[in-house]
This record gives sequence, structure tokens and C-alpha cells, in this order.
Amino acid sequence: MAQIASLQIEQLAVTGFGCFADEHSWTFGRRTAVTGHNYQGKSTVADAIAYALTGAPYFGGRDLDRLQNGASANMRVEIAVHTEGGQTHVIRRGRHEGKTFVSLDGVLMTQERFAERFGSRDLILSLLNPLYFAEVLGGDGRKLIEQYLPAVPHEAVMEKLSEHMRGVLGDDRLEMPEVYLKEKRSELKELEKDRLVLDGQMQQTDSQRARLQKELDEKKALLAHTAAALAPLVRKQEAQDCSAVDAEIARLSAQYDAVQDGQADDRRAALQAELDAAQQRQYESAGAAQLQQMQNQLQLLYGKYNDEAGRLQYLQQQGVCPTCLRRLDGAAFPEVQAAFTQRLQKIQTDGTALRQQSEALAAQETQSRLQFEAHKAAEISRLTAALQALPTGAAAQQRELIKAKIKELSAQRVLGGLSADEAQQYQTLFHEQSRLESGIGQIEKLMDSLPMGQKEALDRMDEAIRALNDKITAAKAYQSERAARLFAPVKMRRAGLKLYEPMKESGELLDVFKLTWDSRDYVRLSLSERVRCGLEVVELLSRLSGKSYPLFVDNTESLCDLGAAQHGGQMILARVVPRQTLQVKALDEPQRKAG
Repeated sequence: MAQIASLQIEQLAVTGFGCFADEHSWTFGRRTAVTGHNYQGKSTVADAIAYALTGAPYFGGRDLDRLQNGASANMRVEIAVHTEGGQTHVIRRGRHEGKTFVSLDGVLMTQERFAERFGSRDLILSLLNPLYFAEVLGGDGRKLIEQYLPAVPHEAVMEKLSEHMRGVLGDDRLEMPEVYLKEKRSELKELEKDRLVLDGQMQQTDSQRARLQKELDEKKALLAHTAAALAPLVRKQEAQDCSAVDAEIARLSAQYDAVQDGQADDRRAALQAELDAAQQRQYESAGAAQLQQMQNQLQLLYGKYNDEAGRLQYLQQQGVCPTCLRRLDGAAFPEVQAAFTQRLQKIQTDGTALRQQSEALAAQETQSRLQFEAHKAAEISRLTAALQALPTGAAAQQRELIKAKIKELSAQRVLGGLSADEAQQYQTLFHEQSRLESGIGQIEKLMDSLPMGQKEALDRMDEAIRALNDKITAAKAYQSERAARLFAPVKMRRAGLKLYEPMKESGELLDVFKLTWDSRDYVRLSLSERVRCGLEVVELLSRLSGKSYPLFVDNTESLCDLGAAQHGGQMILARVVPRQTLQVKALDEPQRKAG
């Protein structure tokens, strides 16, 4: 299907559209004046033309309900257009029984097929409405212009970059720098998030290691003090001759082994072994590791919450995004603040759920421990009763006497040569030494179980973050150079395009897309200057796209002239005339003066 390169409106008819409930029609010329008092329908004419050609109002948007006249069940707009080659086409668009339709020369078609023939909605509205490009498309206008500009070779852009930047980008494909930058920034965001988690874990590990090291040093100091106090007693004990005691212990041990008591004695020994084992049995936790892991995760969530809360506070106080450090305008601030608030709520929800799971697991561990202790006590009671129920014969009594004598001699052997006070001191110091050595061993095991290599992993993450930042910097330079080359053919008289803007805080150049007029930003222009700036944009788009479409200029009573822009297609000029009803009049001669 051949595309339409130029068209001129010859006839416009509306029914149930805007302020016109009944059918109204008007004839247009190459130059047409639309005049009348306020609320007479001048804007309705502009909306009708835009709606017929795009399905949207003069300033775009999707609120089509406001276009339909409240007193009409249906609405219809019909325009007859004259195209290149002398052909005439009739376009109809509207609503019938709640359904929208568009037809060309009586043939229904989809909006997509219609756009293939006449052009995209944004292009047509930008050619029709001189304010649409700047005030509706804004930054998205870059995409509209880019599709009509010749491609810039990748190699030509790379040649302009420094050798370092070329090395950073390497063989990365940058056909779409915006997409590449978005991907790299997303990677950087995830990596910084992982780094934050790892940094929190490393700080927690360092804190645990420092606490354990302090406790270890304290116990070692106490152990050295205890060993120093115990040493004189050990030397005194070792100086004693214990050969006679050792010989007597050996004789009694042989005598003990020689005494037999049959099955009763074997049963007593077995029960005693079971009782000893039962008394020594300790509770082994099944969920201690998981509980500790949950506690560690809770600590990470607490740190993450405080970090995010600090960023939100910084955002609220400074008005600057804590992630990208750009100052936010009134439209972006609520969205960013909502995103941080949502993340805080999610962290709080996750933390609450994890804390509840931890508390439930702790309660389960307590219950399991109580059950174990109860079972252990019952087992000890049972074995003790069974031992007491065994008969005690002469052999058993003799063995007990021998055992008691051996125990007495062993104690004398261990404490040989010490006075009662020294023996008491020896026992106290010996038990304290054993307790400290056991505690030191446990602490050393805990220290050995702490994660290793976190600092190296953090260094690798920092290196990856630096590499990504280098890629982003190089890609931004690539994007800027490509944009400068891409938009080099874009030439206008007094209007211009601003592609870069320095940040006030750092002076860094940011990629932007803004219209200027005599080097002044569009937002600072008066209405007349905005219209004349828009007319030059229309001229540019018409030249780039090769399309000559109608141009509807509203509020021309505020213009002294239309500037230097030369529009080769159809022009429709609207202005307010007090106390006059709507008039649409084709002009015989082109008029330079807007009024």
C-alpha cells in the first residue's frame, strides 16, 4: 500500500462531535481562516481534523469521551483530502453504537493499517499542531526525529573516542546506546545491592571475630594466671615418690579383676555403663544452625532497613535521588519516594515474617530440649532403680571395697605430698584450668567456622563496579558523540535542539533533548515565540519525513507574524474575533500577517 506524501483538506464534516450535535460541514482552501468568538468551535475544528487523521485530539491523548457531544449517541468526522497525483480520498472516523471505526474511501481498516498509509500519530500531530512536538512529546521527540535521520556508522563514533574508552567498550554492541546504558545501569544496581549485602555480612563477621578474639584473649590471660598459680603445686606433687602407692594400686586392681560374681555382677556392670552413658548424654539441637542463620538474616534486614530509611530521609530532605544523585522535579519526586517507601515496606514485611519463623523455631527448640531432659531424667531414674534392685553378694561387696580403696589411693596419688588446703587449692585451680582450656577450644572452633574470603570477594565486587562505571562513562561518551553526529543534519533558523545539559552540583554533562529559541529554553518562551519555534520544527519534520500535511495554527491573534518558517503545505489559521460566530473561510491569497 503506497504511503501518502502530501495531502490537503478540501471538506470537513462533523456530527455529534464537540460542540456540534447536528451535522456541520466546512470547505477549506490552501490558506484557510477559522475565526469566531470564544466557545464557538475553533478548537473543535482543530480536534476534528486531528481525530480524523490520527484518532486523537489536537493535543493528543486518549480521552475521546470529551470529543463526543453529550446530546448525541454517535459521533462521526469525515474529511475529503486531496493527495499527490491529483487523487481525492474520503476519511471517516467515529463511534457507532459504542464501537469506534475508521474507513478510507468506504473501506474499514485498523489504525495500524491507516498509519502505514498516512504516517504515525505523533508525526501527523507534530505536523498539524506546532506546539505538539515540544509540549506533548517532549523528550520522546528525539525518537521521532531519529527515525528520519541517516544512521551513524559505529566505527565513525568509536574513532572519536579516546583509546581508553575504546578499550573499555571493546566489542560491545551499541546500536541502541540507550538500551545498553539501561542494561549496564541495571547490572550496576544489582551489583551494588549485592555489595551492600556482602559488606553488611563482612561487618557482622568482623564484629563477631573481634568479639571472639577479645573473649579468647581474656580467657588465655586467665589461663596463664591459673597455670602460674597451679605450677608450684604441680612441682611439689611431682617431687614426691609415689612408687609404693602405684604398686598398691596395681595390686588392688589385679585383686579387683580376680573377684567374680557371675551374671549378677555382669548385669550390674552393664546397667552401670548405661547409667553413666545416660548421665553424660547431652542435648543435640536439630535447628540451632537454622535458627542462627535466621538471626543472621534478621541482622542483615535490620541493616538494610536502616540503610534504605537513611536514603529515603536523604531524598525527602535534599530532593535528590540517593541512587543516581540527580535532583528530582515535582513529577518524579513522588514516584521515587513511593519506590523507596515500597522497598522499606517489603523489608519490614520480610523481617516480620522471618522473625515470626525464628520465634516459632526457638519455641520448637525449647520444647524439644524439655522433652529430651524429661526423657533423660526418666531413663536415669529407671537405670538407678534397676541397679538398686540387683542382689548384692559377697563378691560384689568385696569389689566395691576394693574400688573404694583404689579410688582413695588414686586421690592420694594425684594429691600426693599436698596439704589439705593445698589439695583444695589444687582441685580448684585444676578444674578452672580445664574449664578455661575447654572454653578456649570452643572459641577457636567458632572463629574457624566464620566465613573467610569476604574481603577478597568485596574487592572483586568493587573492581566489577568500577568496570561497569567505566563502561557507563564510555557508553555515555559514545551516546553523546553519536547524537552529535546523528543530529548534525538538523538545521533550523532560530530554533535549536539542546542535547546536553550540565548538572549544577557536579558540572557533569547529562543527555537531554530540549527545544531552544535564540538559545533560550523553550519553557522560558512567550506564546508567540513558542508558536514560531514550533513552526520551524514543523518545517524540519516535513523536510525530514518528506510529508506535506495541513498545519493548524491556533491563537494567531497573539502573533504579529509567523516568523521566517516557510510552510509549503496547507495552512489553517485560527484567531479570536469578538462577538462573531464560527466562520471557516478559504483565503484567495496567502497572508503573511497572522491577524
